[in-house]
Amino acid sequence: MKTGEQTISLPPRARVIHYLRQALAAGVFAPGDQLPSEQELCRQVRVSRTTVRAALQTLEAEHFLNCEGRRRFISAAHAGSPRKSTLFTETVAVLDDEVYPEDEASCWGEWEVFYHLNREAVRRNCHTFSFKTGDFTPAKAEHLVREHPLGLILLHQNRTPSEAIRRLLDGCRSAGIPLVRYESDTPECPGADVIASDHRQGCAELTRWLIGQGKRRILRYWRLNSLDPARPNWLVQRDLGYEDAMREAGLEPLPAVEYTYYDQDRTPTRRDFDCRVYEATGRLYEYQALHGRVDAVVCASDGVTFSVAAACRKLGLKPNRDLWIAGYDNNYYNCPDRMFEETLPLVTADKNNRRLGLALFEQLLRRRERGGDGRAERLLLPQELVFPRSLQQEV
Repeated sequence: MKTGEQTISLPPRARVIHYLRQALAAGVFAPGDQLPSEQELCRQVRVSRTTVRAALQTLEAEHFLNCEGRRRFISAAHAGSPRKSTLFTETVAVLDDEVYPEDEASCWGEWEVFYHLNREAVRRNCHTFSFKTGDFTPAKAEHLVREHPLGLILLHQNRTPSEAIRRLLDGCRSAGIPLVRYESDTPECPGADVIASDHRQGCAELTRWLIGQGKRRILRYWRLNSLDPARPNWLVQRDLGYEDAMREAGLEPLPAVEYTYYDQDRTPTRRDFDCRVYEATGRLYEYQALHGRVDAVVCASDGVTFSVAAACRKLGLKPNRDLWIAGYDNNYYNCPDRMFEETLPLVTADKNNRRLGLALFEQLLRRRERGGDGRAERLLLPQELVFPRSLQQEV
């Protein structure tokens, strides 16, 4: 729903009530429809879950809603309410399989892409409707195409599209609904414009900087199980950037070292961190015993740099003096492992998730203006190097 100035000036609980009543009047909901989850309402109206629950209790007392267990439905008493589809002409549909935190402060990394996409839509007097592939059916796909939204953005999608998603994409192409894809790990989508962060350029710049500082044996601490030569993804592109920079300098690229991927979306325990430190210690010790000492490590993300720094000490090395540590993504300040290790990466590459979110929405508008000319565009956004300050300087 679009939130106007009058709505924003209301108290938070009243904003939720106004939002739902306006949604019914505009035809977004019909009598008998189930409401979105509390978490989704928090995101749409930008209020806390406590506020949403209080508003829903008020609407239940007014018989606007019926409650069945944990599910809430629009009361059948509103059966005379008109159902319109014009609201979707100002709606951006977003296919997104990620699970986002409830509060803005927890939004970091890839979550920022959706957050800034949504903010830009609101700023342009539009709104977003996000859905997940697992909850989508062919009937819903046909209904969404009939409503003819402003466009469809493929943000984070499972690699194998379901029948419902294939029907949705085919329907959008036939109806002239603009398609824009965020190129991270989303599958190919013929006819869709593509917005991507230039991981090859970013990793090449990062490696060149290390070489310029006198580092010659630069190791990649990579998620090897994510490499898929059959299709380029963010890690494959970083691999190519690293190799470009090493060969430009006349240096032989070193084989990458694998680490076990862990879920950075939950708060780690000390035991979790220690397990990652032991793994990094073993990987680095084994590599240097077989291939000789290295003088710098490029990690696949900032979140990994903290366990690598702790591993250095176990090997008798001082992190960022005896072994330089480079990160990626410029999200070191929010990485959960930072509570266990103070050493920050010397350098990190910033994908600029805010700019990616804005670019996705702007490209959708440009695609809509171009009409159905059938020519798909691909826009690469350059990455930038960031040099974190020490914790002492931050304090």
